[in-house]
Amino acid sequence: MTTKQILYVEDDTANLMLVKLFFKKEPIELTGVDNPEDAMELMKSRSFDVIIVDLNLRKEGDGADLIREFRKLPGCESVPVFVFSGHDIHSFKEHGIEDMVSRYFNKPVNKKTLIDAVWEVLETKQNQT
Repeated sequence: MTTKQILYVEDDTANLMLVKLFFKKEPIELTGVDNPEDAMELMKSRSFDVIIVDLNLRKEGDGADLIREFRKLPGCESVPVFVFSGHDIHSFKEHGIEDMVSRYFNKPVNKKTLIDAVWEVLETKQNQT
């Protein structure tokens, strides 16, 4: 099985380390960055199977702006994007990116729920090709 690539954009080191631990036994390489600028550089130079973005990076809505910019990159239109947020789904919808996101998760996210969601979108994506 090919190792899947996940980019996780999270400015909270503890959350980043926790999610890395979630995937430790999975055939997944998780690359973590803590800011939108580094995330965009990586997305321009590498391909990822799933992107996970914290909605609130340093300032309100930073994650939403990153997702909008990411979707403009060639070849990135169909990459599944998960959003993590400490806010409820109603505040997420205020950012106007629902149609760009595959899944929304409230923090703290459950390990099994996240892993199952990743494999579900990867399987769906594979079946579409």
